[in-house]
Amino acid sequence: MQCVPLRFFECCAPTLEESVGALNEKGATHITVATTMFTPGGSHSEIETTELLEQLRKQCPDITLRYAWPFDLDLVATMLATQVKQF
Repeated sequence: MQCVPLRFFECCAPTLEESVGALNEKGATHITVATTMFTPGGSHSEIETTELLEQLRKQCPDITLRYAWPFDLDLVATMLATQVKQF
């Protein structure tokens, strides 16, 4: 089973650890983590999530954890331009 967890920073739940734990209990074998932070330069996307995933890989060796980041900036620009054109 492959899943994409929801993960939030700061004071919001669920955490990445909680999401991976819940998906592990449901039998997930492949988890792809995505962020809503599209552009490089943020510590959450570049450092914190990467480090946390390394820890979780050690704790859950039977799960393939992937990180769908960094985003292709040309695709991000196209998506944003398409959104702006709607208005």
